[in-house]
Amino acid sequence: GINAEYGESESMSATTYANKNATCVSMTSTSGDYKTGNGPTGTYLLKTATTFAPNDWHNSNSIMSTTAVRQQGGSLEIRQAARKLRNDTDNKTDWGQKDNTTRLHDRMIDVTAWKDKLEQTIADTDVEMAALTSHKERCETALTNMNTPFEVVHDNLATRSIRVSIDLVDDEVNQALNKEVEVINGIKEKLQQKVNEAFQQLCDLQDAYNAMCDDLADKMHCLDVDQACHGLTNQSANIGFHKNATRIKEGIVMPDAWDGHSNYNTQRAMAEMKASTALREAINNMIEQTSNDLEAQRLRTEYAFRKRIHEVQMAKDELEWQQRNTKREIDVLSDDIRGLKQAISDKDKPLEVAETRSENRTYRPRVELCRDDPHDGIIAERNDLLNTVTTLIDQHNIAEDAHTQLKQTLDRLNEDWSIKSNSLELEERCMTKRQKLLLVAHNV
Repeated sequence: GINAEYGESESMSATTYANKNATCVSMTSTSGDYKTGNGPTGTYLLKTATTFAPNDWHNSNSIMSTTAVRQQGGSLEIRQAARKLRNDTDNKTDWGQKDNTTRLHDRMIDVTAWKDKLEQTIADTDVEMAALTSHKERCETALTNMNTPFEVVHDNLATRSIRVSIDLVDDEVNQALNKEVEVINGIKEKLQQKVNEAFQQLCDLQDAYNAMCDDLADKMHCLDVDQACHGLTNQSANIGFHKNATRIKEGIVMPDAWDGHSNYNTQRAMAEMKASTALREAINNMIEQTSNDLEAQRLRTEYAFRKRIHEVQMAKDELEWQQRNTKREIDVLSDDIRGLKQAISDKDKPLEVAETRSENRTYRPRVELCRDDPHDGIIAERNDLLNTVTTLIDQHNIAEDAHTQLKQTLDRLNEDWSIKSNSLELEERCMTKRQKLLLVAHNV
């Protein structure tokens, strides 16, 4: 400050001195005379001496003093104004720099707040994406597991289609199996729909996640820039003048738009997470519901199977009982037929005796050829024997017909027994195949 004031004093003295000399020259130039002269180098002007009156000398001194005093007073005012201006500008500069440093600090707080919120939302979104991916995979596993009941049910239908004759009936089991196919296809459609919805929701979450990651990267870069700017001082080495430093760069946004951008990204992510949570709950409910539907239909179908197996077993047992009775009846009837044959055969000798008697008595002589009681009795005996043989033959034929019918019935019983045995084996094979469905229900 002393040097500056001294420099100002020297500057002011130099000015005063210049003014004084200018006055003196003016006074001299107005009263001096010139004359010509010759010399070795040529012609030149020769100034003649000028004399002043004492008043002029005193006036000159007075003017000098007055001018100096006046200019010194003006210089004081200038110095005071300069000092005030310097102090004001220094204070304004310092406060302006401090205000902007504070603004940078506040701005860094705002950016850091958004950075923290973005980081938390990104972490939450990442967790939600992992959870939804797990549910999607669970849904895909359940969809894959539907292949087993689908194959089992179609195998049951194909197995039961090879039943033969009267047992190839569209019974309650067939209806239950067809209903089971309908339930399985409906479950597969629902599971596939949820897989597609989960995939789309994961894409939406990924888009929101990427937008927040880009926003977070911009926030991190912004913090680096603002931290560097916040740390700049007048003594920093990396400061300097820059051309058009205050230009408005293309793409600049207002604070509301800046805040709205990050708010939109986070709100969008939270909305997608909410939708994802609802979808996960829907997937859980749907898997549980479809598992219950599948299990309920499995129980209904297997109840129909057990009922049908019981009916076939009862029919088979009845056939076996009828087979035993029919075989026993055939054996008894065969014995009776053999008895009838023997009875018919046994009538040959008595008939021969009767006919021989009758024939021999025809050779009685003359009047002895009498139609006596023996004659009538022998003829009656023969006729009775013939009638008896005819009756026995008729009964034998009836017995033979009954025997044939019994054998045919037994053949039909045996054939139906084979059909029932085949059907029972097929039903039991289906039930054995259906044991796989228990594993599927457990896995789902």
